[in-house]
Amino acid sequence: MLQAFIDESGDLGHNEGYFIISMIIAHNPKRIKNIIKKFCAYHSLPEAHASDLNFPKKQFLISTLTKQPDYSVSYIIADKMMIKEKRLFESNNLLFNYLFSFLVKDVIKANTDDIHFYLDNRTQKVASANSLKEYISIKAYTEWSFNKNLFLEYKDSKDCKALQMADLVANCIRRKYQRQISDFYSCLNIAKSIKFPYQAFRSSLSNPQP
Repeated sequence: MLQAFIDESGDLGHNEGYFIISMIIAHNPKRIKNIIKKFCAYHSLPEAHASDLNFPKKQFLISTLTKQPDYSVSYIIADKMMIKEKRLFESNNLLFNYLFSFLVKDVIKANTDDIHFYLDNRTQKVASANSLKEYISIKAYTEWSFNKNLFLEYKDSKDCKALQMADLVANCIRRKYQRQISDFYSCLNIAKSIKFPYQAFRSSLSNPQP
């Protein structure tokens, strides 16, 4: 079974800024979980939140993750002010589900085994979780020729250590685009990056809108 751990960075409001959904595909989930478990035990932390970690701690986690090629990172980043179809902002479900489908499409189409997606439950409500599962399942089975089992589960990141690593990865991606600092990002095994909308996407929010 393929296991993927997904977290987001940013909000879904129609305002200036980026919204990011990042995904770690873990071929050895146990190693990633142990990295976070040992790190939290050593620093007496209940959980590793990227926003609470200083530079050396982030550097340690990224360097430890990237020692083995048993993972890959994919992400989609939306430049919200450049999305022309404003109806996508009428419901958080609409925009999130739409972006998420772009992120996972190739993984689902290429995979010949069961897939289990784990998402952080901090920001998504139960109704959104059900909506996403139904939306992705319909696309997988009717459009993407997927014929295995597809699981989508929301977890508390305190109980799912690999989600804490996904949170850090999302933070590194935001750091690259928001602050133009690529030191951690450049260490990651990036399998796919999607900019949305592609033709109108701004590499810096300081760039004037066309």
